[in-house]
Amino acid sequence: MRRNAQQTSTPSAVLSGRVSVDLAAISDNVRALRKLTPAPHFMAVVKGNAYGHGLVEVAQAALSAGADWLGTAQLTEALALRRAGITAPVLSWLYLATASSEIIREAVENDVDMSLGSPAQLDVVAGIARTLGRPAAVHLELDSGLSRGGARAEDWVGLVAAARNAELEGTLTVRGIWTHLAWADVPAHPGNAAAVDAFGEAVRQAREGGLEPELRHVSSSANILDRPEFAFDMVRAGLAIYGLAPADHLDPADFGLRPALTVTAPVVLVKKVPAGTGVSYEHQAITHEARYLGLIPLGYADGIPKGISGRSIVQLGGRRVPVIGKVCMDQFMVDLGLEACGVSVGDTAVLFGDPDTGAASADEWGSAIGSHGDEIINRIAPRLPRAYECPDYQDPEVSVPHVA
Repeated sequence: MRRNAQQTSTPSAVLSGRVSVDLAAISDNVRALRKLTPAPHFMAVVKGNAYGHGLVEVAQAALSAGADWLGTAQLTEALALRRAGITAPVLSWLYLATASSEIIREAVENDVDMSLGSPAQLDVVAGIARTLGRPAAVHLELDSGLSRGGARAEDWVGLVAAARNAELEGTLTVRGIWTHLAWADVPAHPGNAAAVDAFGEAVRQAREGGLEPELRHVSSSANILDRPEFAFDMVRAGLAIYGLAPADHLDPADFGLRPALTVTAPVVLVKKVPAGTGVSYEHQAITHEARYLGLIPLGYADGIPKGISGRSIVQLGGRRVPVIGKVCMDQFMVDLGLEACGVSVGDTAVLFGDPDTGAASADEWGSAIGSHGDEIINRIAPRLPRAYECPDYQDPEVSVPHVA
């Protein structure tokens, strides 16, 4: 039985829209995913303010449900978790490596694991660890084809040698080796198997070079669901723990996953307009007959994409209604039809949420703009208050700033 939603952000009297986060869904999704993977370790990826759901709140829910690692892109996110009292292992992989970096120093002091993809990065992290008199825990990243972070195959042996020297010096501990697949969201693509083979060779070379990593990790959400053989020692679950589809051919519901985030807003105005009325900027929509319009106080400043114009994607009064005219910065209009059908000022419009309730899903919104649900949930602005629903949830005592 859920208790009333917990309000942990700006009161809704100030901001008209609201983001509701079902922490029970997060917990249930983590439990379902854990059952699907043979990997002994499970990382819940909470980067980007937990994909807009709330960094600390989601981390706590995921850990309580069985995750034993957390993953962030930025060190600021990892340190926010530490400031909130979370002591579980955290890996962070995106930072600027400079010898004077205070954030790297703070990360080492707070036992945050860091990814290393080059000898230059390694020299900086090892140097800072040397001044602190304690080793930094690191995961060496292989670039297996994404051409993003990590060392290319031809540079790998050099990175391994430098890491081994740092271990002997006592400035680094190589805890893991990892990669991210270029075709992670297309699990059947042959490039994935080739990348995993390259990863296996990189691990062999690392061990031959004297390293003994306890964690090998490759799989993200789509691989957990569709390529369990890629599990190795740990999987990294991102989109799937939020109940979204990590690949076009995967339906979260088929795996017992459900969306955790719902975005709603009140109707702030209902008006009847005659035929021939232009709606919103440039009159890209013109009414062909008299009809009722409803005004929703969210816009592209809140993360509402302009591409939803014309789509019947907003749930209001028990039915789907189309967005009409251009989405504005702070508001957009919906077409209520020839009759208002009982819709009044103050009624709640559901933009997206759990499709089992009849609402559009974030994945449906993503498809409407030629993208995916992950872009939609990450667009939602921090100015919208988050409310958390879960019977055992306790509001965190530490205020955690939004991290984009």
